[in-house]
Amino acid sequence: MKISIRFVWMIAFFWMAFAPALYAADQPDDRDALRGLTSAKVVFDVRAPDIDKLVFNLGLINETYDGLVAQGVKPSMVVAFRGPGVHLLASAAPDAEAHELFKALTARGVRFEVCSVAMRIFKADPALLIPGVKLVGNVFNSMIGYQTKGYALIAIN
Repeated sequence: MKISIRFVWMIAFFWMAFAPALYAADQPDDRDALRGLTSAKVVFDVRAPDIDKLVFNLGLINETYDGLVAQGVKPSMVVAFRGPGVHLLASAAPDAEAHELFKALTARGVRFEVCSVAMRIFKADPALLIPGVKLVGNVFNSMIGYQTKGYALIAIN
């Protein structure tokens, strides 16, 4: 049985015409939640107790940033650290992967804050904070301020 060239071209045409729509239908997006937004403000409340969770969470924050930008929304992000994991930010050489994520996010304009109350309670030296992390008086006060200014709060453990 011979297949005609016309049949092959017809199959190719339909594939090229409809494959992008089929592929796009499978791609999840956030268009319903983001409809009408051109910008979004968020403060992440991070209490990561160990380096693995810190790296994981920084990666999620980076992916969130990418997702907003890809959907036409300009993010304004603050990452506020508190809890026992603050000692992870007070070292001259944090995990290389964490350090690269901090640098990449800082370059995108993401701001990092660490709670001086948590630094005191968990005996972390503020003089050893990694570059780009700002010491604030009390992250709870910061979160109150950011939320009052319209920032969405996302808690990360």
